[in-house]
Amino acid sequence: MQNNTLYTPLALAGTLPFVACALLPLLGIQSIPPLGALDAVASSYGLAIVCFLAGAHWGSYLSLRIGSSFNLFVISNAIFLAVWFAYIGASLKWAIATQIVAFLLLLFIDYRLKENTVISDHYFGIRSIATLIAIVSLLVIILYQ
Repeated sequence: MQNNTLYTPLALAGTLPFVACALLPLLGIQSIPPLGALDAVASSYGLAIVCFLAGAHWGSYLSLRIGSSFNLFVISNAIFLAVWFAYIGASLKWAIATQIVAFLLLLFIDYRLKENTVISDHYFGIRSIATLIAIVSLLVIILYQ
């Protein structure tokens, strides 16, 4: 990952839908008419973000030729598929719980990439903060909706 700080505001801005979907119901707002119920919005958005992160891992694998002992094609695809199957086949709470686990696994992959100097310490730190914000928001959604 190049030393470009554009990813900092983008990663943090990417957590705002999770935060909004977690906090608005605490204020009595359960849905936004064009979008629907906020827990369903958070689940759909979470699926998109997991897909994006898995795609970023694929890009790292393709462009950097990471060793075959760490096959991001298989690992990231398996994580995304688990989230997708939960999204289409499980209850909303289970789908969100699966996303929480997926975010942790994807962060672990980023930790491995940091250890192999594929990504910078700063990027990993921002990813950790964004992951923490997303997970806390999803936990609030599971517990209070």
